[in-house]
Amino acid sequence: MHLNLEPIGIIKKVANKSEILIYSDFEQVIRNIVSKIGEGAEKGQKLLVVHKNNSNKQVDGHQVQVTKATLLERKGNLLTISKIEANEDSVIDVRLDLTA
Repeated sequence: MHLNLEPIGIIKKVANKSEILIYSDFEQVIRNIVSKIGEGAEKGQKLLVVHKNNSNKQVDGHQVQVTKATLLERKGNLLTISKIEANEDSVIDVRLDLTA
């Protein structure tokens, strides 16, 4: 089964961390996270990032990857997270990791 998923943001590598820019049309994703953990309590939260892996070694271009990350900082719709193996990947979803 193939689903067409619209990306809600993009991942960029920055030094020893990664940044997720959530597009302004999808800021509700961030508001949902903040409403569950409280304003100012974001740092250190465990996240699950669902993203399309844009690496060249991927055979099927329709696969997504789920990566665990730690939220280091949030400024508006820019999330700074621990370094993950993704760069220029399209973000499909960001959720709290409730198992952490």
